[in-house]
Amino acid sequence: MAKLKLENRWILVTGASSGLGRQIAYRLAEFERANLILAARRQELLERIGRDIQRRYQRQVRSIKVDLSRESGARDLFAAATAECSVFAVINNAGMTSYQSTSSRLLEEYRQIFHINYHSLMKLTLFFYDYFRDRGEGAILNVTSAAAFMPIPYQNVYAASKHAAQAFTEGLIAENQNRNVFISTFAPGGIATEMIRKAGLDKKYKLNSIYYMKPRTVARRAIKCLKFKRHIKIPGMGNKVVYFLTRLFPRRWVVQVASYFYKHPDIS
Repeated sequence: MAKLKLENRWILVTGASSGLGRQIAYRLAEFERANLILAARRQELLERIGRDIQRRYQRQVRSIKVDLSRESGARDLFAAATAECSVFAVINNAGMTSYQSTSSRLLEEYRQIFHINYHSLMKLTLFFYDYFRDRGEGAILNVTSAAAFMPIPYQNVYAASKHAAQAFTEGLIAENQNRNVFISTFAPGGIATEMIRKAGLDKKYKLNSIYYMKPRTVARRAIKCLKFKRHIKIPGMGNKVVYFLTRLFPRRWVVQVASYFYKHPDIS
């Protein structure tokens, strides 16, 4: 299967203002010579990143401020992105997590998690799927998580949203009969990013812990997954081993082990 040629193509990256999304954007510009549409909530950060990429790599960059936790976020982003450029690929990277005991008092936070991690990802995937079919070419990379393959106590709703995103994407891959439209899912484990710190996961494992991969390393593997048309990719040997073990051992054992590793430090 021929690899995708990304040079001079317009690629949309969500969650591009920090973490993995930011590293994906820089790598696409530097090594793939792609043009970028950067989407996130923080407009000032996006514009700063865009100017830096233009200065360093002489790539075209557009930035779109969007809140994917809002009902209209995905449709607004799709409309803005396709109005400005002929989009060739979309990398659905935006994500949100929560690290604490599951509770009804956090329902609004859970709504945001599910809307960003699943509902908006699903909508953008479907909007662009139709767009790419009409154009006769295109690619979609959905960033899920190793959490998509097992329950994660204390990140319960996050894991559920990633389960949904993974199942949806794999189902759409099976349905997709158009060889000119490629769909992929990329499922990394923990990454040393701002999201870890914001959720408080760094209280359990510090950002320099061996449990977290470096964003630059994960970005390189994500782009390789897209470029070489891998339908499902789990980066990192440790994550591959965990994935294998979740299928080898009884489910209740898997949940017990996950609970041990993720138990919140404030819970006795």
